[in-house]
Amino acid sequence: PRTRSTPSTKRRSPFEPEQDGVQRFAAKALGWTLAGAPEARFLPCLGSFVGSDILAGLLATGLHEREELTALIDLGTNGAIVVGTRDRMLCASTAAGPAFEGARISMGMRAATGAISEVRLEEGRLQCRVLGQTPPRGICGSGLVDAVAAGLDLGWVKPNGRLADRDVLEVSPPVVLKPGDIRELQLAKGAIAAGLRLLMQQWGASLEDLKRVYLAGAFGNYISRAGARRTGMLPFPPEKVTPTGNSALHGAKIALFNLPREEGAYQEIRAKTRHVPLNDDPNFMDIFVDELSFPERG
Repeated sequence: PRTRSTPSTKRRSPFEPEQDGVQRFAAKALGWTLAGAPEARFLPCLGSFVGSDILAGLLATGLHEREELTALIDLGTNGAIVVGTRDRMLCASTAAGPAFEGARISMGMRAATGAISEVRLEEGRLQCRVLGQTPPRGICGSGLVDAVAAGLDLGWVKPNGRLADRDVLEVSPPVVLKPGDIRELQLAKGAIAAGLRLLMQQWGASLEDLKRVYLAGAFGNYISRAGARRTGMLPFPPEKVTPTGNSALHGAKIALFNLPREEGAYQEIRAKTRHVPLNDDPNFMDIFVDELSFPERG
């Protein structure tokens, strides 16, 4: 009789990295034919789904050297969060979904020509900034957050995310937001807010105890801090939030020029960083559901 083999996966939960040092690969091994045969070096990961780009972000912001309680939030399809001081740090990854990148939004698009990237209220009317100074043809993540924040202030969007007395939220013809679009933003912002709350609980501090919040990633660099606060994604005064742009690239440059001297420092950073798997926390779903609602006006 024929025997059947049971398929197995290469990786198993909790997907923690096995290597804690810098990984080196020869150019030839990667199929590169570059002059000088340069060596490729990869920084270590901090935990499952918290990659070496977040370690680079720590280098760029200097969070791991700060005495005051600080947070780094990298916004993308996965939202990576680190909170801590120079003594210890907690990190986590939460599935923010693709809404911040304009995906799964009915008229969503990336931040390119024709995308509404900013929405503000002027005398009770929506005023939009369109990339490329052309007629709008869609809306990107930063515009989505602004539009919903403005809709909340105007009473067009209820705190539960439903539209009030209308079928769509008209942003700028022909661009509109449908109820499903607002729901996608709720899911994304709820995941970020819940992840941050849980890390702060495990730290034993409140959101008010954070002295500074670094906002990283392409989306994080352009999002309106006022809009993020109004929707409840980042419930901090704007002056507490510092956009840092592409912190992964900045940190990679720092590592490139300091690798021989700093390699031991990366292992030290990993040693004082604890990864928190949010899916194992029994309170995550309750907090996530609670964070789906938008804050009341004011």
